Amino acid sequence: MSEQVLVIQNNLLTNHIPSKTGCLITVQKEQIFDNILVNQGFMPRDEAEYDLEHKQVIPYVIIRNGNNYLLLKRLTGQTEKRLHNKYSLGIGGHINPDASMSGENIVLTGLHKELNEEVSVDDPADLNFIGIINDESNSVSKVHLGLLFELQAKSPGYRVLETEKMSAQWVNEEKLREVYDGLETWSQIVFDQYIMKANYGTQRPHNPCP
Repeated sequence: MSEQVLVIQNNLLTNHIPSKTGCLITVQKEQIFDNILVNQGFMPRDEAEYDLEHKQVIPYVIIRNGNNYLLLKRLTGQTEKRLHNKYSLGIGGHINPDASMSGENIVLTGLHKELNEEVSVDDPADLNFIGIINDESNSVSKVHLGLLFELQAKSPGYRVLETEKMSAQWVNEEKLREVYDGLETWSQIVFDQYIMKANYGTQRPHNPCP
């Protein structure tokens, strides 16, 4: 039986998502989030990967300790072959139906499940909802919608739990600039429109979105 994944119909997002691609949307993030919770649905993943009428909802969590960010490298053990050997700032994955989630926020529950499976942070602090990542520039991101969160860590201690799928290291902004071309598209958007904007009040060339 094919894996079932959380999706949202594209036509339900039209009023909240601008036509620009490569966007981190912050102004209407709460409306989009609520829309997903109200209108969520599930479909087989092998169908969703090629269905342009839906977007698969992916919580995408960056981890920060002071001025350093946890940089992941996706290894060949990852399911998504199109992302092998790419660098990533985000931890996340598809959300599957779970009867135990009844009455709960399925997105946040799925987010914590992914974190608990992939990386253990010794001393986590605040988890903040930053915005919505929408990108139509490639075959992977075109059928996905990212919900960007930032987890602040009080100390640098962490452990990668899925060592066959990823490696990790703390890096500063300068190192992120060095590996920028090797970052997956969503992580480039995060760097351009969140990290740079937060640090300097400016953005790199990706199309700014509301």
